[in-house]
Amino acid sequence: MNKLTLPIEVMLFELRRSRTLGRIAIWFLLVAFPVAIVTAVHLITQYERGDEYVADEFIEPLGMAMYFLIPEVSCLLGLLLWATPAISTEIEGQTWVYLTLRSSGRRMVLVGKYMTSVVWTLSASLAAVALCTLVVGPTIGSELWWVLTKLVVLSCFVHAALYLLIGTLFYRRTMVAAVAYTVVVEYVVAFIPALVNKFTINYRLRGLLADWMQWEDARSQAENVFGNEPAATHLQLLGVMVVLFLGLALYRVEHTEYPTQQEA
Repeated sequence: MNKLTLPIEVMLFELRRSRTLGRIAIWFLLVAFPVAIVTAVHLITQYERGDEYVADEFIEPLGMAMYFLIPEVSCLLGLLLWATPAISTEIEGQTWVYLTLRSSGRRMVLVGKYMTSVVWTLSASLAAVALCTLVVGPTIGSELWWVLTKLVVLSCFVHAALYLLIGTLFYRRTMVAAVAYTVVVEYVVAFIPALVNKFTINYRLRGLLADWMQWEDARSQAENVFGNEPAATHLQLLGVMVVLFLGLALYRVEHTEYPTQQEA
């Protein structure tokens, strides 16, 4: 089989295997969760303001709510499910030993699982973005849709590479390590007003959100949250992160002898 088509075959196989009741229910939950909260916030605000409600005045709080719920929560939950256990599921299923016998089998399977996690999570997140923008209305929804769509794509590609690397490093306590990283780094360190938060993914995504939405007041008042770097800087660093995380994951999986279930 052509080495270029093997990752695609792995992705298609994993997607076919995901068509179970549980996985489908999780997919709909990832879509419904942000839509339900955005709808509730929108309706409550509209009810409280009454005739004084003007959608344009609430573009920042609605945009921040949609950003936090989708690129920072739904995307990460989906990738935790798919990207993190890429190696551990093969070891537990006693199929890892067969993959190691194939030429470039380890790398190709890892790339295929990376593509699977991105496609599966991206489909749910993009559906959530589309439905949320319909809820808030076309006045502000169209601009938010385009910006959040780009942020969702970036979030999926970068976080999937990171969780894949975590999965190759901590194949025994994969989910624990990934959840610990997410809570400590992306939800705590990313908000610390120091140099360390600039090395987090969500800091870069929030910077792009403020830059593309032209929220200059928000950026000036909370530089530790949104940053003051240009969009090009954020994009370049996110691209470097994808290449670095994937490269380290591929190196790790190629040069590590993971114990099989029988050996463990």
